[in-house]
Amino acid sequence: MSLEQNIERRPLKVEDLQSITMLSSVGLSCDGTYIAYVSTKTIIEENAQKDFISIIDLNTEQEVKVWEGSSPQWSPVSKQIAYLAEHKDTTYIWIYTLDTEEQKPLVPVYESHYFMGHLSIKNFAWSPDGSMIGYISTKPFSNIEKDDGVQVIDRLLYKTKGGRGRPSIADDGLSHVWVVAINAGLPELITNTTYNEHSISWSPDSTKIAFISKRSANPDDNQLHDLWSVDLSTKNITRHTENFGTTYQPAWSPDGASIAFLGTTSKVSTNDSPAEDTHLYLVRTDSNSFHCLTQAFDRRIEQINWHPKAEGIYFTAGDKGTTAIYSVCIIDNAITLVVGEKCHILEYTVSKSGDTVCYTSTDTTHLTEIFLHAIDRNITRQLTNKSSSLLEKCLLQHAESFWFKSFDNLDVQGWLIKPSHFDPARKYPLILVIHGGPHNMFGYEFEDRMQILSANGYSVLFINPRGSSGYGQAFSSGSVLSWGGGDYKDLMAGVDAAIEVNSWIDVERLGVTGQSYGGYMTNWIITQTNRFKAAVVDGGISNLISFAGTSLYHSLIESEFNGRAYDNFSLLWQWSPLRNVKNITTPTLLLHGDRDNEVPVSQAEEMYIALKKLNVESRFVQYIGEGHGWRPDLKPKNRYDVLNRTVEWFAKYLKK
Repeated sequence: MSLEQNIERRPLKVEDLQSITMLSSVGLSCDGTYIAYVSTKTIIEENAQKDFISIIDLNTEQEVKVWEGSSPQWSPVSKQIAYLAEHKDTTYIWIYTLDTEEQKPLVPVYESHYFMGHLSIKNFAWSPDGSMIGYISTKPFSNIEKDDGVQVIDRLLYKTKGGRGRPSIADDGLSHVWVVAINAGLPELITNTTYNEHSISWSPDSTKIAFISKRSANPDDNQLHDLWSVDLSTKNITRHTENFGTTYQPAWSPDGASIAFLGTTSKVSTNDSPAEDTHLYLVRTDSNSFHCLTQAFDRRIEQINWHPKAEGIYFTAGDKGTTAIYSVCIIDNAITLVVGEKCHILEYTVSKSGDTVCYTSTDTTHLTEIFLHAIDRNITRQLTNKSSSLLEKCLLQHAESFWFKSFDNLDVQGWLIKPSHFDPARKYPLILVIHGGPHNMFGYEFEDRMQILSANGYSVLFINPRGSSGYGQAFSSGSVLSWGGGDYKDLMAGVDAAIEVNSWIDVERLGVTGQSYGGYMTNWIITQTNRFKAAVVDGGISNLISFAGTSLYHSLIESEFNGRAYDNFSLLWQWSPLRNVKNITTPTLLLHGDRDNEVPVSQAEEMYIALKKLNVESRFVQYIGEGHGWRPDLKPKNRYDVLNRTVEWFAKYLKK
């Protein structure tokens, strides 16, 4: 595109984000002629986001049906779709029949708000013969949060992922495996136990269901999820792993001989962001012998799907900022890149023939769209173009990748986004944006915060310091026991490297911001250096000791710092930003949801009170009813307020 065409497009505005449609939950019909997917749209008049299911006819590439709902799944034998939608003020699994356009509620699903971990899925799935649906649900239960002013707590993991519409205290519901016939009959409880079950997968003969469950004496105090299966006719339960570590997301092989699963082997892990990369394992159902298929592939494995002929298994993995689809051969463990280059593939599905994958993908200047990739021919076509109207009028800036040497000669990757309508003769302020986790990965994906900052005249720097995934296990473990150690030095080396080769960066106008662990690192940075003239802390940690005792993720501190908090006070205080708060002179804006149980709002309060007593320019903004991470169930206007306040804060201190 020419410079003249670029100038015709204006910088992105916060209000433009209202028009963005996010796409997810793609699925191919059993005959490969239709695709179902979910569009998440902002309904600004209702200050809400809603999910809509769409069906695309692949012969015409036209949408043939749209209705409100989520999580569509095609029947493996017919043109029926099971999906979730409200009915009589309760979430139900519904059935939609494409040929007749009939929609009917099938069975209610009751969800416990007890948090079992980020990789634990309360899912539902068709039986391979198409006659039944297995699903995770509780029995109808009473919520522990009442209006009588008294809450009696007996369990360790009593907090939930708080936020709008969610309770803050865990309820008394247990998640179990249920089955319901499609055409007749009542739902049947399959695992009537005293434990939670989740993440189900059917055997190919439709007689058994694999699932994940923690069945130790105190399941609240560990992450040792094991792989199990249950026989539907006898209700007999078989254990497939023991003393393994943590298992996730089973997938039964098409030949019935094996169950694939994701796993980590450490006996001390976390329900949040483990340093240990997940790998792909295969367990024989006749002997329970298992082995790892991806040990030689030093990356974090996610989203596994079998090839229909059981020849191999597809998966996604992040590598140097790209998240792509790979396959591994179960005979020789050979790994092949299927599709993905300088992009972020969010999710995918495999056709019944195994020759096609349908996936959603984004990159730094394109929003989520749906693609169809023919594996044998290595041909990809784009099926949707939901963001065309936005991209035609708004200029998004490319992120340019670069590598630099850190303090100990370690190679670290970063990206730099130039300001909109960049003029090399001008000087521009730079804002360092830090990711969460701590083991997340920045890369080739659209990020509204970065594009809004660029649109407002800032260069944006983002880096994957040690501790990030996507660079191997040693790199991912690089921040363990020392948050704010090597990762802080990596970030500062990246800032120096960007300045060294870009003379247009104004070194007197540097800002820093981050969310969650990025908020922790923002707090840490301003206690270590005064080179940043403004900071925005979004949901950040300030005191590791109090965080360990108040967060839903107290297991994160135990896994990252090798033990119980009460045995580690000196180490946790060493790496707490609050310990060095007297060093801060940087004007600081703190943004936080008041129902955040992951990083409790008290973390912002501790930092804010200290800054005020030190007479550091600061402001504390609470978002009433919001939890952590600005998820889709928030009020969109609050997310826009976060972005506007961030821009205004930096403008106050960084703009001439």
